[in-house]
Amino acid sequence: MKIANLYAVNFRNYTACNLKLPGMINVFYGQNAQGKTNILEAIFYGSFGLSHRTSSEEDLLKINTNQMAVGIEFSSLSGDHTVKIKKYRQLNTWKKEIILDGSKVKPKEHYGSLNTIMFSPEDLQLVKGEPALRRRFFDMQISQTDPIYYDLLVKYNRVLAQRNKLLKDIRDNDGSLEQLIPWDKEFVHLSCAIVQKRLTALKKLQNISSSIYASLASSKEAMTIKYELKGNNSELFYPENGESFTEEFYAKLLKERNRIDMLRGNTGIGPHRDDLVLLLNGMSLKAYGSQGQHRTGALALKLSQLEYVRTEIGEFPILLLDDVMSELDNSRRSQLLRFIDGKVQTFITVNDRELIPELAGNTYFEINDGSAQEA
Repeated sequence: MKIANLYAVNFRNYTACNLKLPGMINVFYGQNAQGKTNILEAIFYGSFGLSHRTSSEEDLLKINTNQMAVGIEFSSLSGDHTVKIKKYRQLNTWKKEIILDGSKVKPKEHYGSLNTIMFSPEDLQLVKGEPALRRRFFDMQISQTDPIYYDLLVKYNRVLAQRNKLLKDIRDNDGSLEQLIPWDKEFVHLSCAIVQKRLTALKKLQNISSSIYASLASSKEAMTIKYELKGNNSELFYPENGESFTEEFYAKLLKERNRIDMLRGNTGIGPHRDDLVLLLNGMSLKAYGSQGQHRTGALALKLSQLEYVRTEIGEFPILLLDDVMSELDNSRRSQLLRFIDGKVQTFITVNDRELIPELAGNTYFEINDGSAQEA
């Protein structure tokens, strides 16, 4: 997969940006607050229809404007493609259009057409950070190659929001817990379907990540990953296959905690609460690993994400490295560059261009106050 051209209009601090991107490694350098990350954010937005930095798309518009657009021309195994996303205000209402190869499409038809992996300093917290980081990492990995999983997540989040709203209504208006029955049934069905797909994907991720970690660490350390399902009363489960995980199992957990969920006004179990546990030689990497091992683990996970997508669709996705190089030591920086060199089209932001050694196919762009010039 390779991006040939990017344009952005009224996006962040860019009035008009039109870039030809011939290189396999495209380096955007310059001082802080000039617009380097905004370039990567525009690519991410063109890939997913959302930002990796904010949940409010209106934040992406250049100040004092009411419309913006991002367009990307790219090629994949299926041929040459274009995606355009427009966001504009019309009659006091925000509207959004996604146009893929000339036709308007829905978000679920757009998702996965241009596969992109983002690696930012936040991702270096994948090992020791909050479970939400690891869930987001895993969900985006699976969703890019499995439209059914993406659809399950959308439905699950909708049902979860409705169930939480109903729990609050029951609590505040002295309602009956029997009102939860139809929602609980759908919640259990979707939860099981999501976890089953996660377990299947985890088996593949495990095989890839253990090999990559070993090559990065150059040692006999073995990294493994387990799926952690949170039950009631602080009980944890580690399902490894579908045989030990059924709808009846989930329904029992949910029924046991309906009253406490009602009192709290939210749902305390489900895929939105689960986690990935990383182990090094059988011990918790988060609890017992060194700072260097944490970073090697995080790097192994992100590189595994690249390999996972490649094995599923037959080609590497686009890689976006947002201010990561300055956070890695020389050894890990070199290992990362060796992995991607010549295989993965990569977009890198750095303050100092000297952090990126001259490799075949490098293209450099100097970013200054919302302007990108090839250097």
